[in-house]
Amino acid sequence: MTGKQNHLLRLLGVPALFADGNEIVLPEKAYALLAFLVTAPQYAMEREILRAILWQSDQSKQRAGSLRQLLARIDRSIPDSLPRLLKTTNTHVSFNRDAWDADVLVLSDTAAPLPRSAWTLLRGDLLEGFKAPTIEAEERVVVERQRIEQRREAHIIALLETPEKRTSDDILILAGSLLEADPANEVACRALMQRHVDAGDLAAARQVYLRCRNELRAEYGAEPDGQTMALAQALGIIAPASLAGPLKPIPGDVPSDPVGQPRVLILPPDTILSDPMLQRVGRALLEEVTIGLSQQRGFKVIAAHTSLEIVNRSLAGDPVVPTPPELRFDYTVYVTIHGRDDDIYSTCRLTKTSTAEVLWAIDLPLAMQKVNTSFGQLARRIVMTLADTIERRELLDMTHDVNPSAYRLYLEGKRLVSKTDLQHLRQARKWFKSALSRHDRFSSAHAGMARVLGMEWLVRGMKDTQLLEEADRSAWLARDSDPNSGRAMRELGFVALYRRRFSDSLDFFAEAQMLNPNDADILADHADALLHDGQSDRALELSLAALKLNPLPPDYYYWNLGGIHFVQENYAKAIEVLDRVKDRPATSRLLAAAHAKNGDVEAASRYASIVLENFPDFRTDDVWQFVPDRNPDDTRQLIDGLRMAGLS
Repeated sequence: MTGKQNHLLRLLGVPALFADGNEIVLPEKAYALLAFLVTAPQYAMEREILRAILWQSDQSKQRAGSLRQLLARIDRSIPDSLPRLLKTTNTHVSFNRDAWDADVLVLSDTAAPLPRSAWTLLRGDLLEGFKAPTIEAEERVVVERQRIEQRREAHIIALLETPEKRTSDDILILAGSLLEADPANEVACRALMQRHVDAGDLAAARQVYLRCRNELRAEYGAEPDGQTMALAQALGIIAPASLAGPLKPIPGDVPSDPVGQPRVLILPPDTILSDPMLQRVGRALLEEVTIGLSQQRGFKVIAAHTSLEIVNRSLAGDPVVPTPPELRFDYTVYVTIHGRDDDIYSTCRLTKTSTAEVLWAIDLPLAMQKVNTSFGQLARRIVMTLADTIERRELLDMTHDVNPSAYRLYLEGKRLVSKTDLQHLRQARKWFKSALSRHDRFSSAHAGMARVLGMEWLVRGMKDTQLLEEADRSAWLARDSDPNSGRAMRELGFVALYRRRFSDSLDFFAEAQMLNPNDADILADHADALLHDGQSDRALELSLAALKLNPLPPDYYYWNLGGIHFVQENYAKAIEVLDRVKDRPATSRLLAAAHAKNGDVEAASRYASIVLENFPDFRTDDVWQFVPDRNPDDTRQLIDGLRMAGLS
């Protein structure tokens, strides 16, 4: 290779820059700038636009200085013997396409089908691991990733349409990649059907066809096209009679769920067990899992002792018959007890009904000699894992949904709430708002809105209470929409705490915990309310219980637990806990005070600088406004630590 082919910018996967086979190290933010330039018209952008995308500062001079510094660092990184990577003027910055190439551009410019030597371009996210500095940056990356996926799809389809040049493994990889992005992709379906039949596995080919057909029905209300059905007939997957006419859709005008929450069918324990005691335990466990899932408020749970024939009928290609609305469901959960003597196990399996795909399955030992304790732990673990798996699957499905339901929009917001930085909180607010625009009585979305508004008020350390009042209104809307929602009570407790209504706050949290006894988020917030009420020992107990239920928690768990250790004057332990979220600006106040109290002046000063960098108007006297301690000495302790760290 000669010329710019030896000079390559890799943006797919982990970004890197290469010249003559050697890597050139660039500043991390340089790759984001380069990605925006490479994907821009004429590979150029105005300086002012780049500044606004890459830096959050409200000061235009500060943004301009940051861009100049980044451009200078990029230029210094390129050896003098190589052509410049960027071209700059007073108003614009451009990528030097004449001298350098980029994998994203190779993917766009190469005519399909892509040669095997370039198949590496079919893998890796644009700017893998990229942490967007602004909402605009994240939105641009999302859009470009979608465009890249469309280009890849075109290349893969072209490759699959010339199967004579592909090995069996090639087809598995290529078709699998398409189906991962779109389970209803018929080109991939046909390629896999043919591949499995060629390998002598008619059952696998039939499964591919049925999954594709069911996905088309569920997502688009459509049947496979003529080409797919003709191939299925030719391969012996479906009988010729099924081509006589299109299958009739399920009749009846069943009102759709306005929220769009998935319906979960809980299947009964296996009735072939001969041991009556195991049958009783199995039914009890089934009921416990049903109640636990119902408390999640995220699913329509159908605890029906319904025959597996419903599922089998939908997958076996039988003619479609009217199905009562109450028997239509998205997921099935099968829970049972099996074994003998000391080897007793509980089995749980979660299946996506439309595809027959097993999303999660597990065998867990059940200690019969400690049945009560073992039983409770088992039910909690099953419920939490099932809820998490269903939510993650619904989020994955949303990426292919042109008109996502209120529930899926809510899940997108819920995912972002786990962070405490303002950017993610504000993004989450947009998602919750979108969910509520589709269904204004969606309790969980109102509760999510209350959470992000309250957290933004807290993170910013605001004296003005407008955001807190908006959070209160959203929390009451959540409660009015669903009086049995523990999450709604949790948000009412959160707002009441920061309005210094300590007794009301604890009452709300007690009710929330009664409604959702195994909700780790409620326990974590209840612990925070107890801490500010002066009950630090009880707060520590609940905070550790929350972490036990949710060992990979949102940021604020550590923030709350660190605060408990700080009040108990265990500063070293507070620092140890907060170290896991030390890169979050919201925790810099507490870290500055903890390090100061622990005698590490240098670290305290460093975190004090982060406080002022992110919250330039911060003053220690403001702490009285947003830290709601019933005991004023607890607030004085924090203010004293902040002043020792150098904050005024």
